[in-house]
Amino acid sequence: MNKFHLRFDIPLLIAIISLITLGSMSVWSASGYSMPILERHVARAGIAMFALLLFSLIPAKRYRQFAPHLFVITIILLLGVIAAGETVNGAKRWLALGPIRFQPSELVKVAVPMMAAWLIVRDPGRPGLHKIFLCAAVTAVPASLIVIQPDLDGAIFTVIYTLFVLFLAGMSWRIIGSVLALVAAVVPVMWFFFMEEYQKMRVTQFLNPESDPLGSGYQIIQSLIAIGSGGVRGKGFMSATQGQLGFIPESHTDFIFSTFAEEWGFIGSAVMIVLYLFISGRALWLAANTNSPFSRLVSGALAMSFFLYAFINLGMVSGLLPVMGSPLPFISYGGTAMITQGACFGIIMALCCGKQPIEATWSNRTFARSA
Repeated sequence: MNKFHLRFDIPLLIAIISLITLGSMSVWSASGYSMPILERHVARAGIAMFALLLFSLIPAKRYRQFAPHLFVITIILLLGVIAAGETVNGAKRWLALGPIRFQPSELVKVAVPMMAAWLIVRDPGRPGLHKIFLCAAVTAVPASLIVIQPDLDGAIFTVIYTLFVLFLAGMSWRIIGSVLALVAAVVPVMWFFFMEEYQKMRVTQFLNPESDPLGSGYQIIQSLIAIGSGGVRGKGFMSATQGQLGFIPESHTDFIFSTFAEEWGFIGSAVMIVLYLFISGRALWLAANTNSPFSRLVSGALAMSFFLYAFINLGMVSGLLPVMGSPLPFISYGGTAMITQGACFGIIMALCCGKQPIEATWSNRTFARSA
C-alpha cells in the first residue's frame, strides 16, 4: 500500500483519451484551424495525462494523510489571489507563481472533497449534525474566498462538493430535505443582494433568450442554431459554419459542444454523451468496490463532480440551463481545468485500483447510503 507504482483502470483510461482526442479535433475546427491554439491545447492535454499517471502512483494512504495539508495550502493560495491575483474580465481569479499562471480555485475541486471525507471517516458512522456542521464550517472558508473574487458559480460548486461527500456518507433524507428547503429560501436573498447584474442576465436570458436576440440572448440562440443544423449525421469534420464564422463567441471554450454537434450531428453528440456517462459510471463503480471509506467518499464525489460539470455545460449550450462559466471536461480549450480533471482521475485510480486493507466502515462493498 505504501509503494509508488502505477494504478490505473484501462477502460476508464481509454474513455478519457477518446474524449481528449475528440476535444483536440473540435478545438482545431472551432478555432478556425489555429495551429497555436491546437498546440497549446494538445500540450495541456499531455500535461493532464501526465498528472493522471503521476497521481495514480501515490498510495491511497498518503492522500488521507495529506488531505488537511492540501486544504491549508489551497486556502493560502486563495488568500494569495485576493492579495496579489491578476484581474481578468473584471474578476481576480488568477495567481502567477513565476512562469506558472493558474486558478487556485481549481484546487478546491480536490481539496474540499478530500477534507470533508477526512473529517467524516475519523469516526465511523453516518454523518450526524455535528459532522455536518463541521464540514459546513470548513467548506465556508474557501467558498467565501471564492465569492470575493467574485465567482459565485465557483462558490456554489464548492458547497456542492461537500454535499456530494455527505450524501455518499449516508446523510439522512430529512437533513437533505432541510438543506433543499434552506437553499430555496436563500435564492431570493442571493438574487437581490449577492448576484451581479451579469449573473441575473444569465437567468433572464435562459428563461427568454428571444427577448434580446442581438444582446444577452445572442450566444444561446446561435448555439441552438448550430446544434440544430447538424441534424442526424452532421455536416462533417471542419464543415461547421456557426463557430468558424464567428457567430458563436467562445466557440472553442465553453461553447465548443455547439461546433461539435454541428459537425457530427445527433449521432456524434450521442457518442460523446455516452462517453461521459461511461466515465462517470465507471468511476462510481470503482469507488463502490473499494474497501476504504475515505477512498470511496473522495472517488465518488470526484466522479459526481465530473458528471455535474459535463451536465451543466451540455445543458447550458442546448438551452436547458442558464449560461455558466463551466467548460466541457477534456473537450474545451483550457489549461488549469483540464489538468485538474486529469489529476482527479489519477486520484480516483490511486484510491480505487490498488489493494487496500479493510478499515472500520459502514459497509465493506457499497456506499454508506445503501447500508
